[in-house]
Amino acid sequence: MPMLLPYAYIVSYDLNQPLDKYGPFFEELKRSHKWCHYLTTMWIVLRHDALVELAIKLKPLLFQTDRLLIMQAKGPADGWLPPDAWKWIQENVPKEW
Repeated sequence: MPMLLPYAYIVSYDLNQPLDKYGPFFEELKRSHKWCHYLTTMWIVLRHDALVELAIKLKPLLFQTDRLLIMQAKGPADGWLPPDAWKWIQENVPKEW
């Protein structure tokens, strides 16, 4: 059941097939309410799906040898990213601790 407000998730993965086999996986991530993709194997997405619903959508789009981690995104955050990535994170990821 869709949530009223979008929730922030981190989606991280290791893909073991040629990238051209993952078009549907990346398209599903891009269907998010908003998304940020500044690291090669990690996205932050805002979704109206509960975590388990997002997992049900993403898992079938991967292969048995791949790896997938989906978890709630909460700030604050730190690291080395371009300024526009930090702006996106500050505007979209809740600061809960």
